[in-house]
Amino acid sequence: MPSVLDLFAPRLTVPRDLHDLTGIERVLAWVRVVLALSSCLQIELNPAEVYPYALAYGFVLLYLGHAVALLVLVEFRERASPRFSLLSHVADVLWPAIISLFGSGAPFFLYFIFALLAAALRWGMRETALTTIVVITTMAADTIARSKTPLAAVFGEPSLSSFVIRSAYSGIFAFLIGYIAEWEKRRAAEALSISRISAKVRVEAGLKGTVQTVMQELVELFAARELLVVTEEAQTRQVILWRAEELPEREHIVFTWRQLDEHEQREYLPVGGEDTAGAVWRDQNTISSLTLDKNGQRTHGHDSQLDGKFVGEHPFAVLVACVLSIAPDVSARVMLFDPRLGGRAETQLRFLQDLANLVAPSVYNVYLLRRLRSRAAAVERARVSRELHDGVVQSLHAIAFRLYALRTRGTIASGEREQELLEVQQLVQNEAANVRHLIQQLEPLDFDPRHLVDFLAGMVTRYRQDTGITAQFVCDVSQVNLPPATCREIAGILREALANVRRHSGAQNVLVRLGHQHGGWLLIIEDDGRGFEFSGRFNHAELEENRRGPLIIKQRVRAIEGELTIISKAGHGARLEIKVPDLARANSA
Repeated sequence: MPSVLDLFAPRLTVPRDLHDLTGIERVLAWVRVVLALSSCLQIELNPAEVYPYALAYGFVLLYLGHAVALLVLVEFRERASPRFSLLSHVADVLWPAIISLFGSGAPFFLYFIFALLAAALRWGMRETALTTIVVITTMAADTIARSKTPLAAVFGEPSLSSFVIRSAYSGIFAFLIGYIAEWEKRRAAEALSISRISAKVRVEAGLKGTVQTVMQELVELFAARELLVVTEEAQTRQVILWRAEELPEREHIVFTWRQLDEHEQREYLPVGGEDTAGAVWRDQNTISSLTLDKNGQRTHGHDSQLDGKFVGEHPFAVLVACVLSIAPDVSARVMLFDPRLGGRAETQLRFLQDLANLVAPSVYNVYLLRRLRSRAAAVERARVSRELHDGVVQSLHAIAFRLYALRTRGTIASGEREQELLEVQQLVQNEAANVRHLIQQLEPLDFDPRHLVDFLAGMVTRYRQDTGITAQFVCDVSQVNLPPATCREIAGILREALANVRRHSGAQNVLVRLGHQHGGWLLIIEDDGRGFEFSGRFNHAELEENRRGPLIIKQRVRAIEGELTIISKAGHGARLEIKVPDLARANSA
């Protein structure tokens, strides 16, 4: 539960959905009607509890009409505006003031309680406290009016003790309901903030774009002046400083990043205890005022220290920072300067810890995927370079030598010259076909993911026409429901597998099958060539461990969280099985 000191602190900058406000108003409208009906029933069953009966009953009936009118209004409106909520709340406070002024009885006190409950449900602790002051002031005004005006002769002298007791009850109830409502709304705001920032993590934006977006969202969420993130890779000893700063003369957040040298690393990496996962510094002090462990609990005797030069370059009134381990060899330090929203510094730190620990794995996955794709691209470039050097370049040298010999030979029979030129022509045509295949492999796979089956079938047909290898595509479904990125990777896997068959296997027949099996998709490429240099059945882990199998295909399969299995018989062909999880169906479930 939050500290009482957090109840009146500035709230997080989370936009409020009008649909949520409409739902709250509908709930209050029904409660208002039930409250009015229950008051009418209580007056009918026990008229002695209210005085004067006719006047009090008339006001309750008017209140019931007001409640029904609001209920009809909110039920037939798509959205309730903040202005509507404010006007309804003013009416919720005025109605019990009027009724209690011209009537007396226990049922009418519940109307004040309902006003406090409505304030807590609509807004939070601060608004509930303000409503409590208004309610107590209203009850005091009613008490004075009924004791100092002619109303005293009609309704009798009011009891001071009754006013004190009701005021005390109102204050206690307001604090309890406001405290619970504020805690619930704070937790909802934190969950919404984490969800909103996590949604900003996109592979298409790349690592730099993702980090920039997330850091800018954090600065806006906490209304902070500056945010620093220091990432450290233990294996490469690379330390990068990411910085997002809101400049006073500009209306946007400036984002920069750079790699730190060894001298700067000592400056930007705070020194803390082994159990310290978060700390707070105040008023440019180099020693922390409090520290937290990874579970958000306070620790004692584990002060965290800042470098004096760092404090001089980054002055602050309040600095909250947390340390998180993203991977076994990757860690990060998040430092937030002068946050103005989210409660006390300790509360801000706990929320920053939770948010960073939940969002960081998604950002790290973007980093891993981009690095995997970069490696795959490097391997592809190396393979193309090797094939050009070992294939096309060598063939062109051979053609050049044969043409040189043909030109320099003094006498040569006409038939022999024609045969030599025919062989050179065929060699040129073969190499032109090889270059065309290389160009096709380098072309991006641009197609509608909804037509993946048709695209794969067309790929196999073109392969059969270009190579003369008997290739067949079989699929038992007409449409594949997979994400676009996964569809492109599947097409890339098939293109690479067919290219390997043409280059290395010497196969005469290729069979490609795609189907849905066991909650996922199964792609099979089978040929009758010479197979791999190994024999047997090997799964993905065994292929990685023994460094066997086509590297590009393994990387593409890993990128879509698939599973590769190779069945090879030396001299009798090979079979590739790629299992792809049905991510779309899993997400909908």
